[in-house]
Amino acid sequence: MQSRYTDADAEQATKQWSVPSLLALRTYTARLLGQSPSLVLHGGGNTSVKGRARSILGEEIDVLYVKGSGWDLATIEPPGHPAVRLAPLHALRALPKMSDEEMVNELRSNLLDSSAPTPSVETLLHAYLPARFVDHTHADAVLAIADQPDAERICREVYGEALVWVPYVMPGFDLAKRCADAFDRAGPAAGVIVLEQHGIFTFGDTAKESYERMIEAVTRAERFVAKRQRQEAPATATAEASFVLPRLRGVLSKLAGVKSERGPVLSLRASPRVLSFLEQSDAEALSQIGCATPDHVIRTKPTALFLKPGGETTAEALSREVTAFAQRYDAYFEAMCRAKKVTKTKLDPWPKVVLFPGLGICAIGKTKKDADIVADVYEHTIDVMTSASAVGKYKPVGMGDLFDVEYWSLEQAKIKHVPEPELGGTVAVVTGAATGIGLATASHLLDLGAHVVLVDRDAAALAEACGLLKKRGGARVASFVANVTVEAEVQAAFAHACRTFGGVDLVVSNAGNAPEGLLDTPEGEEKLRASLELNLVAHNRVSRAAAAVMRSQGRGGCLLFNASKSAWNPGPGFGPYAVAKAALVALMKQHAIDLAPYGIRANAVNADRVRTGLFGGGVLESRAAARGVSVEDYFRANLLKREVLADDVARAFAYLAGARATTGCVITVDGGNAAAFPR
Repeated sequence: MQSRYTDADAEQATKQWSVPSLLALRTYTARLLGQSPSLVLHGGGNTSVKGRARSILGEEIDVLYVKGSGWDLATIEPPGHPAVRLAPLHALRALPKMSDEEMVNELRSNLLDSSAPTPSVETLLHAYLPARFVDHTHADAVLAIADQPDAERICREVYGEALVWVPYVMPGFDLAKRCADAFDRAGPAAGVIVLEQHGIFTFGDTAKESYERMIEAVTRAERFVAKRQRQEAPATATAEASFVLPRLRGVLSKLAGVKSERGPVLSLRASPRVLSFLEQSDAEALSQIGCATPDHVIRTKPTALFLKPGGETTAEALSREVTAFAQRYDAYFEAMCRAKKVTKTKLDPWPKVVLFPGLGICAIGKTKKDADIVADVYEHTIDVMTSASAVGKYKPVGMGDLFDVEYWSLEQAKIKHVPEPELGGTVAVVTGAATGIGLATASHLLDLGAHVVLVDRDAAALAEACGLLKKRGGARVASFVANVTVEAEVQAAFAHACRTFGGVDLVVSNAGNAPEGLLDTPEGEEKLRASLELNLVAHNRVSRAAAAVMRSQGRGGCLLFNASKSAWNPGPGFGPYAVAKAALVALMKQHAIDLAPYGIRANAVNADRVRTGLFGGGVLESRAAARGVSVEDYFRANLLKREVLADDVARAFAYLAGARATTGCVITVDGGNAAAFPR
């Protein structure tokens, strides 16, 4: 592991943040730690610095700036290290015991700013170590030697007299006192603290010293492991994710009682390293031992669901496996409650990680971000399990200790519980999504909480649109370049949606064009054939691919088509477009009939005269002339005398997405046109 500390960057940090230099440098090196996944992951680890601050009375007092709850070291800002009065924390060390609730109350009571985040549960440990800067990580390499039956012996071999060894204790007041006592006994030789089956602490008089001691300590562990690491044969995927993941997603939704057309989001990891691990003869046994560090249990649960190599992946088989996992979790929960004589409210029993030999890690979450966090954690868990096995035997904390952390209120507080948005858990595919109605619809669905896959044939415009939406939706936005008139590209787009999010619940089939021509001419018939391919057959191609995924999930679905007012009220010289759109409405109705047994709905929106790219190339001027109005009047030539916007159409699609009792319906969004009223 290489140090990424530079004096130039450190100096820039002190200029970037208008805070004392100690706090600026603390923030800088905390970020260096957080940006290395092999050290900490997603809110893990903690850092501190001791300094001086001025109270409201104007007196200078000793304070501890320590990582606050809810902050991630990778992106932490100075406010992420709230200041806590140091003297009262030291006074607490004299107490024989203190409950978690009392500890949190004392920490919050001694904040200089009462609105600041709650200090880390390991604040007292940081306070009791005399060094100015203290760093704590869950480094993979350190866990590989600390998760061993004879971990102390191995760690002494790695670190020698500099090691301060602390047997496993759950984080909190007891751990703080034991670490401080062990450090005091070690005296000047103390250079690194290793917490059995938990992590590592380093410290120093400067931010650089503490950080580089961490890098050096982890590097020692890496070298120790590397000498014993066995080389694994590379492996490749043998199963098709687009078939398996929707079935799993549907099973999880059904068993958890999630309403139809919704589900968890899945994240697939299938690197050669992961696939090689899953092919190991001991992979299943390792996956059932427990988490690499107790901090991970709230993300991954104590164990993963491991599917036998070559086993069935039908919905029925997956349902049996998931049900059996839940039964095992129930038994674990009940056994722990009995053994510990406690009463707890059971968390959901469903797996967070499913291991598919030949496919990879399937991580499960409410959102893509949640699922990605689980996947990140488990990828590193595999690294720890593999390295620990090479060193000796993988032996993390037992199930009893994991249960204590999993049901620890202070650990649960790390997971933010937010209200479910209107389309939360919905995965939507929108075609023709780079511009116009497609982009407006994708944007509106995103605002309602959906995960959205934008599909378009214009790669440059699609990249721009995806970038725009990612600023708001982050990992909930994906894209795929595809021409909907090409079967293979449509299939690839839906496979991408399944690999990215786990399945598909909603499709807005929007891609199309607006050709003009007289049907009684050869040129007009040629344009009609091309229009039927894009404005009719391509919609069926999209809906057919979508229906296959939705049937696989077994949780219903929603197909929405962008038809047109022209389906009811054709305009002069607009036959190639109008005929195809009329047929599209008929296609929608047929899907509503044929797919209803699967709970799949089909509806359409008839819009009219929306300013989009369809009107380019002189089409706008031609249509206005055909109706005998000016270009500007053309957009307001309706009963309401109101121009229809792309957002109006987007809202109609969003309404139909939530209209669970509606299928075979056409909604008009045209400002009012009596000749085009549905009948």
